[in-house]
Amino acid sequence: MGMLDYIVHRKPETRERVRQETLAGKVPRWVTNRPRNRYILQVILSCPPWVDRDELKAIQERTRCLTEMTGVEHHVSHIVPLNHPRVCGLTVPWNLEPKPAKVNMAESNYVVPEEQMVLF
Repeated sequence: MGMLDYIVHRKPETRERVRQETLAGKVPRWVTNRPRNRYILQVILSCPPWVDRDELKAIQERTRCLTEMTGVEHHVSHIVPLNHPRVCGLTVPWNLEPKPAKVNMAESNYVVPEEQMVLF
C-alpha cells in the first residue's frame, strides 16, 4: 500500500477524524514507534482537507503505469520533503512526482533549493 492510499482511499470522515484527533494531541493507537507508521501519520497531516483527491489518484495511477511500462518500481515522491529541519512540504499535487524507487529512497530528506524554487 502506497502513502497516498491512506489519503485517497479512506473515507473522508475517517481521514478528518484522524487528522483532528492528532492535531488535538491524541495520537492514534496504530501509530507506535514504528517509523513507517509515523511517516504515514505525517502524510495524513500534511494533506490539507481542500486538496483534490482525484488529482492525487491521477498521480498515483501515473506512477503505477510507469512501473508497469518500464519494469522498474516507481514511488510517489515529495519534491519538498515532509520532514526536514528547514522546510515542511505538503501532500499536494504540485509537490508530488513519480520517481524510481531506488532514487526516491536514496534521497531521504535531501533538499535541492534550485529544483524546488520552481514550485514557488
